[in-house]
Amino acid sequence: MTETALLVIDMQHDFAVPGGACEVPGAHATIGTIRKVLRRFRDLAWPVFHVVREYRADGSDVEVSRQGAFARRPMVVPGTPGARIVPGLEPIENEFRIVKQRFSAFMATELDLILRRKHISRLVVTGTQLPFCLRATLFDGLSLGYEMVLLTDASSSRTPEIHLANIQDIRDVGIACMTVDEFLSHTDIQ
Repeated sequence: MTETALLVIDMQHDFAVPGGACEVPGAHATIGTIRKVLRRFRDLAWPVFHVVREYRADGSDVEVSRQGAFARRPMVVPGTPGARIVPGLEPIENEFRIVKQRFSAFMATELDLILRRKHISRLVVTGTQLPFCLRATLFDGLSLGYEMVLLTDASSSRTPEIHLANIQDIRDVGIACMTVDEFLSHTDIQ
């Protein structure tokens, strides 16, 4: 079994489809790039984790900083179209679906437990949005002792400037930042 897993974070309609309740400009454009790395992981039968955000319809589990926005326009409520994973990235059999209510995929979820049980030590991170959920997950993963890899063109931010600034910060703490093509050509996964 491999020790590398893929995380696809928050690629849901409300974040990654034009007109979504919390649309991240640029997220929709990354779907094809994420699909490319997702196909490779599937071809290799390597673990894939689809990390999604879900909030209760009454908003009782929404972060303090998002309560106003949620009251104006509810987002990622289970059973609504906005909570669905975008077409082309939906989980298949034997892939994991992790539900979170906070920025980090590790906070109050079973992600760390499953990764350790499967002896996974390296996480490849994709999705949206880099300054919040991806960054929190990358830093928490690093703090927990995982080798973290950010795929820069399979992630998105509200603007290119924000994206590049976050990549620099993430690179500065020692997290590998590379494109999907660079990752796929890396000798460790041949």
